[in-house]
Amino acid sequence: MDSDQHSGLTAWKRRQHAARRFSPLDCGCPDPWPCRCSLPPLSDKMIDAGRDAALHVLAVGQVPLLEVEVLQALWRRGGEDRELAELLYTLTDGAIA
Repeated sequence: MDSDQHSGLTAWKRRQHAARRFSPLDCGCPDPWPCRCSLPPLSDKMIDAGRDAALHVLAVGQVPLLEVEVLQALWRRGGEDRELAELLYTLTDGAIA
């Protein structure tokens, strides 16, 4: 096994080559794998679930990583949800999922 295969560079190159074979999607994205354009918008239930999961993980002494969309939605809500979003952002040093 050469160093390219071991490092994952070969797999990345194969993925890029495969992406070039696809025609662009309707949204304009060239590759369906990372495209998130067609995902439905977050519902209040999904945001509440992210908040509740984060609170549970914090309660057991771990730091959760939320998706950026959930974190932004919590921040936009204001109040305690905004405080939680800011706390999570601080605890993770700005890392997001």
